[in-house]
Amino acid sequence: MKAALIRQAVSPESLFSVLVDWCREGAGKRDWRLRILSAFVSGKAVLAVSPLLDVFLADGNSVEIIFGIDRSGTDRSAIRRLYALQRAYPTQASVKLFQAPARGSIFHPKLYILDAGQERRCVLGSANLTFPGLTTNLESLMLYTEIRSGAEMGIELEKLWETFAEPDKPLKPEFLQQLTGQLVRKYTKSLPEVLEDERNASFQVNALWKPLSNAPLPRSSATPGRRPEGLASTNKKQYLLMDILQETRSTQMQIPLAVVERFFELRRDQDAQVNVSIWTGQGLTQPIVRPVVKSSGNAGARLMRRLEMPQIKRLPRPLIGLFLRMPGASQFAYLLLPQNTDGWKKANRILRDHGQQGKAVRRYVVGRRGDKLWKSIQPLLASDE
Repeated sequence: MKAALIRQAVSPESLFSVLVDWCREGAGKRDWRLRILSAFVSGKAVLAVSPLLDVFLADGNSVEIIFGIDRSGTDRSAIRRLYALQRAYPTQASVKLFQAPARGSIFHPKLYILDAGQERRCVLGSANLTFPGLTTNLESLMLYTEIRSGAEMGIELEKLWETFAEPDKPLKPEFLQQLTGQLVRKYTKSLPEVLEDERNASFQVNALWKPLSNAPLPRSSATPGRRPEGLASTNKKQYLLMDILQETRSTQMQIPLAVVERFFELRRDQDAQVNVSIWTGQGLTQPIVRPVVKSSGNAGARLMRRLEMPQIKRLPRPLIGLFLRMPGASQFAYLLLPQNTDGWKKANRILRDHGQQGKAVRRYVVGRRGDKLWKSIQPLLASDE
């Protein structure tokens, strides 16, 4: 095991720079895990780390976050953004709220753990997942690397995480709650919109990313930063509503050849890649470069095209996906509609009544914003399930 001091606010080092390194190194991995315990969280901090998490999660890694709201130390924007993260990656991101009804003590831990294959790393110290905590505060922070899971440090680290991730006496399991739309609505009524110490205009996410702008994130075709675009920002008006059925590979979505040509505007036999973001209630995720895979079936005689989507792994099928064309060449956004949610039920009725699949099992609708179906489809983007 190695230990090093993170000299935040008195050197270029910071908790944020460590998270940058971890997520960049984890890009392309499938079984790494990032875990965070934070007493307080701010929306600006979540906005700053979201592009990192998008790239970290792009191929199958996972993120677990446990946070607190005591003494109004977390703001409304943070809760909304954390919920959007969880909804964007339903099988990869888990966000939980810890709240113990105690007057004399509050939920106050700060711990960041990276499980990187056989190695474990962690940051222990005083920094919350807030903008100053990531960057400008003078904090006591130690970075530990090359921790083996069977070593004493690894064992004690796991016990520390499990204290809050698996509450046991004298704590109670009900102190830990999965973040839901109902909880978001409840706490956005009482928490501050923005934390008081982040109202200062100098705490700008763009300023934080500026020194890193010449070092693009892996797998991404754009400068880091979640984009707030809505539909009004694009003159690309096409949409695609389509079934996601049980595929040969659990992380790939098959695309009918007619959709490849008509919606994605690719030749059915063309080697190609597209830039794909996830549509969330808090903007678009960092675009990820994904190949449109070609295959020929078991007999080698049938051309098929598939898109890699790790987010669909382990989700019950059928799912429904809503795709939108966005500005720029081969730029797309999509929203997953999980089975038996209200959004899925509405989309299922649309596909049942208007699917253009002919005799095929997979139903789809390709259209343009403003057409006769758009009034039925647009509300799917605003769902807070």
